[in-house]
Amino acid sequence: MNLLLFLLFVTLYFYFRSVWFNYRKIRAVSSIEKITLMTFGPDIVLPEVQVKYKYYSQKGVYFGKGHIHISKFIGNQPFVVYTRQGIPVMEVGDDMYVTEEQIEHYLLSNYNSLIIYIDPVEPFHSSIDPTTIQSES
Repeated sequence: MNLLLFLLFVTLYFYFRSVWFNYRKIRAVSSIEKITLMTFGPDIVLPEVQVKYKYYSQKGVYFGKGHIHISKFIGNQPFVVYTRQGIPVMEVGDDMYVTEEQIEHYLLSNYNSLIIYIDPVEPFHSSIDPTTIQSES
């Protein structure tokens, strides 16, 4: 019985702790610094990008990184990402972007900032809100 009460107490503690840590996070806007395509092996390009971002919190500048699916930047447009002789290629509709710099420029021209959640106690522990990113206007 004592073991069962102890396990119940520990489970409740970790549950309330996770709820409290998620509740105290602050929603903020950050600027995108760099977008990198995710590759797996020499020939496989994943349909998500690694985003490095910068944000200001508590009188300091912090940097973070996370992953977002490419469709969040493009919208409902059909796209194809592949490599041709080791060079990444992305086709969006009728347009073709051949190098990673062109792909990054295209994605940044659509969106230049995103929404993140910042932990006020440890601001360097931030996470991207995967459902929303901010447009230029």
